Amino acid sequence: MVPWSPALAKQRGIYGFDSIDSRSRSFNLIRAKLLDYRRDRQWRMIGVVSATPNVGKSFISANVAASLSRDPRLQTYAVDLDLRRGSLTDSFGLNPANSLRDYLEGAPGADRPAAFGLEGESLVVMPTVPGLVHSAELLAGVRAQTLFREMRASDERNFFILDMPPVFANDDASTTVARLDAYVVVAEEGRTKTREVRDAIALLGENRLAGVIMNKYRGGLLSEGYGVDDYYSAGYGVTRDGGDK
Repeated sequence: MVPWSPALAKQRGIYGFDSIDSRSRSFNLIRAKLLDYRRDRQWRMIGVVSATPNVGKSFISANVAASLSRDPRLQTYAVDLDLRRGSLTDSFGLNPANSLRDYLEGAPGADRPAAFGLEGESLVVMPTVPGLVHSAELLAGVRAQTLFREMRASDERNFFILDMPPVFANDDASTTVARLDAYVVVAEEGRTKTREVRDAIALLGENRLAGVIMNKYRGGLLSEGYGVDDYYSAGYGVTRDGGDK
């Protein structure tokens, strides 16, 4: 169990644990949409990708996982599949002796992926230690496929948010997405080009697209029709069926 507190969560920019904090509101709306998909389509393995780096993908992953973890019907897992950067691991301040990358590489003593519960929260984080590795090959390997099968065969209460590398950084995302139920694309207003989002979706396929999340959106309205006054609450919206904002 990892020492954790509401103050530490906010210090690290993870607002999804606290429903009273207005900054959690948009993550709660994203959670509601994902729960709709879980009910209607039995989706519970969701990848989070972006077309390019540094647009807030891991920030979104951490906060959506935190928000989902508040639902007592679920056991939520945040899985760091960004093997070269390990951004989700950084978000929670973890420094595991054996990480998910070690398990995929078959390192001594890494017979199972490391998993850390957060003190006082119902979220389990499966971290990785970043490194310059043949990540796509690891994600296509026997151990990775075994891990994905075990996730799918696990208790139906389990819900997995998988933080994945940017689509055009390498072929990791395209290698992995076929093993998941769905994926969302994170874009940043003023930084991500519409063409980049469309190209990412074309590469990964529309049949598993759950939506496009706009980070740092300043428009003040979510596509679901909810007005948001606070800038930090308005900063993260999800489009319906992947449409542009």
